[in-house]
Amino acid sequence: MDDVEGNHASDDHTRPGFLSREALDLGVLLLAAGAAHVLVLSLGHSDHGVQLLIAMGALLVAATALHRWHRHRSGAKKRARAVGLGPPGAPRLRAPESGDRLWSVRVTLADVPGGLAELTACFAALGVDIRHMHVHPGGVETTDEFLVNAPAHLNEEDLYSAVHGTGVREAIVRPADVHELSDTTSRTLALVTALVEGAMTLEGALLSLASAQDVERADAPPEGMEADDVSGTTMALAAADGGVLVVRRVGVPFTAVEFARCRALVRVSESLRVRARRS
Repeated sequence: MDDVEGNHASDDHTRPGFLSREALDLGVLLLAAGAAHVLVLSLGHSDHGVQLLIAMGALLVAATALHRWHRHRSGAKKRARAVGLGPPGAPRLRAPESGDRLWSVRVTLADVPGGLAELTACFAALGVDIRHMHVHPGGVETTDEFLVNAPAHLNEEDLYSAVHGTGVREAIVRPADVHELSDTTSRTLALVTALVEGAMTLEGALLSLASAQDVERADAPPEGMEADDVSGTTMALAAADGGVLVVRRVGVPFTAVEFARCRALVRVSESLRVRARRS
């Protein structure tokens, strides 16, 4: 429809003739000038004609200003709802529509061109809106996590069954929170800032970055793991004091990308501690 309207608009400006855009504009202008002249002549002979003209003009100006203010305010509200405006410094998140639910769908599939095409087509057929996507590459396979907004009638089993019919080798579906829509890089930088300012401990930062449920300091890594290692839902991170930070979460295995992020965060924390001792 946009193409058709664009062609019509172009024709109005280029096609000569009495009913061209310029002729219509001129006709409207002449009619308005004639009507204003008649109105002035009619009211000019009245004792209150001048006052009436001024009042009508003021009323028109006020009505126009009110209309423009109302339109601007409505547009601002719509934009605010679209980006999920929050307090200063907070990430701009778009919450799910009323009645819809936010889900995390983590899938493992072959890392080949077009590998996601069938999965995204399945989402579209179900009326599922992809809000955010994290990619965790891992050799011949890749783990992709989608944060999706799904209609209220779809539950965990519906989404699990749907994605398993699209060439996915493994899938994990869980309810998600709107704060997970924030960009991973921005969230990591915010956690580093909190560490620098002393507003958060390293354990708390790891819990947030890894979306984990437990972090503990231990003298040695869990059995069968090294000091810097990841195995399923358990991650071991070597600490500066010779011990190990053991991070655990339920149900969702850690990926190599998540392990690298957490290990880098530990290194940053160690650097801050060394600098604090020297100062």
